[in-house]
Amino acid sequence: MTAPSLAIAWLTPAMGIAVASVLVPLLVALYFLKLRRRPAAVPSTLLWKRSVEDVRANTPFQRLRPSVLLFLQLALLAFVAFALAQPRMDLGLSAGGRTVFLVDVSASMGATDLSKGDDPKSRLDVARDGIRARIESIHSGGLFAGAPGECMVIAFAGSAKVIQPFTRSKGDLLRAVDRLEQTDGASVLAEGLALARAFATVVDPESQGATPAESAVIELWSDGRIADLGEESIRPGETLVYRMTGRADAANLGIEGIAAERSITDPGLMQVFVTLRNDGPSEAETDVELWIDGSRRAVTPQAVRVPAADAGDAPVPAPAGSDAPPAGHRPGIARALFPPFVQPRAGVIEVRLTRSDALAVDDRAVLAVAAPRRLRVAMVGPMDFAVSNVLRALPVERLESLTAAEFAALNADADRFDVVVATAGALPEALGPGRYLTFGAPRGIAELNPYGTKEGLAVRAQRAAHPLLRAVNLDDLYVSKATAMAPGSDVESVVDGPDVPLVAVARRGTVTAVVVAFDPLDSNWPFQRSFVTFLANAVEWLGSLDQPAAQAEHRPGDAITARIPGAVREVRVAGPSIDERITVRDGAVTFGPVQRAGVYRLTWSDEGAERRLEFAVNAAEGEGWIAAAERVQVGTAVVDSSGSGGSLSDLWPYALAAALVLLVLEWWAYHRRHWVRAAPGAGPVRPVGAAVPGARGAPIIRP
Repeated sequence: MTAPSLAIAWLTPAMGIAVASVLVPLLVALYFLKLRRRPAAVPSTLLWKRSVEDVRANTPFQRLRPSVLLFLQLALLAFVAFALAQPRMDLGLSAGGRTVFLVDVSASMGATDLSKGDDPKSRLDVARDGIRARIESIHSGGLFAGAPGECMVIAFAGSAKVIQPFTRSKGDLLRAVDRLEQTDGASVLAEGLALARAFATVVDPESQGATPAESAVIELWSDGRIADLGEESIRPGETLVYRMTGRADAANLGIEGIAAERSITDPGLMQVFVTLRNDGPSEAETDVELWIDGSRRAVTPQAVRVPAADAGDAPVPAPAGSDAPPAGHRPGIARALFPPFVQPRAGVIEVRLTRSDALAVDDRAVLAVAAPRRLRVAMVGPMDFAVSNVLRALPVERLESLTAAEFAALNADADRFDVVVATAGALPEALGPGRYLTFGAPRGIAELNPYGTKEGLAVRAQRAAHPLLRAVNLDDLYVSKATAMAPGSDVESVVDGPDVPLVAVARRGTVTAVVVAFDPLDSNWPFQRSFVTFLANAVEWLGSLDQPAAQAEHRPGDAITARIPGAVREVRVAGPSIDERITVRDGAVTFGPVQRAGVYRLTWSDEGAERRLEFAVNAAEGEGWIAAAERVQVGTAVVDSSGSGGSLSDLWPYALAAALVLLVLEWWAYHRRHWVRAAPGAGPVRPVGAAVPGARGAPIIRP
């Protein structure tokens, strides 16, 4: 049984205050106005008149004299007012009903700010201990405890997972708590709350002994830094209890992002850029180290100074719904870069902070880079001189010219080439895995929907930010004849004519095609500098889709997809949260979602040699803000932290029971005071003031 908490929550305090402020003064006023007469023994009824003359002399207000009845009645009113205020408190007692332990396992819950001594306990470890204590409390029994209620355990970060459905088994619940696993993902509540509500709703009242409207008590074990709190709401009848896990003054300095670029003139040279984030209230500085394949290669010439975060005026985490910092909290940002260094091969770049703090996962960031390579390009079909001359001038490793029949024979193994450049009519009906640059709509991509030709076209719009159009100006392009296409919604139009797209990007599974809707000789494009630049951009972009200079940065919760050579049937994936073998399907593998930050490696054998691909996964953005929230705002409702004790219990039944006991005591005291026992032989006991038989006038009061 957990130790009770002294904190009391009031549901209707105004009602209790109103009742007490009205009834207590009235009761005291009645005692001021009450006539007080003392019992007196008189030998004659004539003297009785003198004993009651004080009635006429009594003043309206008298000195308030101590009275047991007054104290009992005041205490009774106090308990009634206390009950009407509907107080609730953690009594540390087990209770029936249903309880959902909704546990945050995001990256910020890995902070060790609650550690004591040399035992580095994370917030999730502390939450586990608190939940175990709650389970022990619910199953502890005792005088005031009913049958143990049902409990379930749900873990949530970027997504939610039921660890243990509703059960009364203490052992199952404790084992479920042990299965809670730390992730490095973002904290999003929506899916976890939906799961809790789905399981808490009783569908069959007859078999489960409850009604569909009954809801469980949801205990949220978190540091309160949850991105979508403002988008959720507490529904009528729901009880949400927030268990603050972490210190409100915890500060953190971490790496927000990492990027790398190869030199255009010398692909062997690479430069790394780093963004640092400070969520603490004071300025911080740290040295930043650069590691290549596990060896330290460089360190910043001087410590990087990161300004303090701006806390703003927001008292609680504001709704975000994304990884952007919540309103009212603006972290301090600083950027650093390392001088260019030689990296002629593939490898893993890692950046580390020399300064340590409570959250270690964002003190390092990794990036997987590929070796610079020269592309293998195939020209298929009768190629006009404008295209072939440009391709021969490009710095490619190999350029092969194939007829349509020769390419059809190896279509299934087309990914032996990095890029295939072809006229539309030279390609087969079913395109094999690969990357294509075509002039005219190819027959193998139905999503393009070619339906005829258009003549006399000029450029109406273009996506200048697309890699295909880098340094490309198409303002003077004129097309005398082009294939008319009505592409589907999943086809990306890069250059638009008046009615039809002129250049589009189509993707279908392992096929990616850049489609130019016209023959270059049917336009003035070959005579413009933009034609050469476009072809170079297209070949470079298509050739680097599966292996850019630096792999795209992944975050926990992502599923990772990679293209694998067609002859490979199985690969092994190993990383911080996975180690298994995966079957290759249609030249691609997908694994995940990954949950921990680090490097994930795909390895396979190809022609007797071991090949590998590496993918970098870094901690979720925004999780560096680890100062725990003392209250959370769920929609419009603000829920204060209730510590780590048991669930709140209603105190009003105890108050009404105490009032009932006081009422019985008051009745007994009142009648005990107004009845006296007669002397021996004097007959039955009579109430004070009763008339004596045979007497005239006022009754005689016996001693």
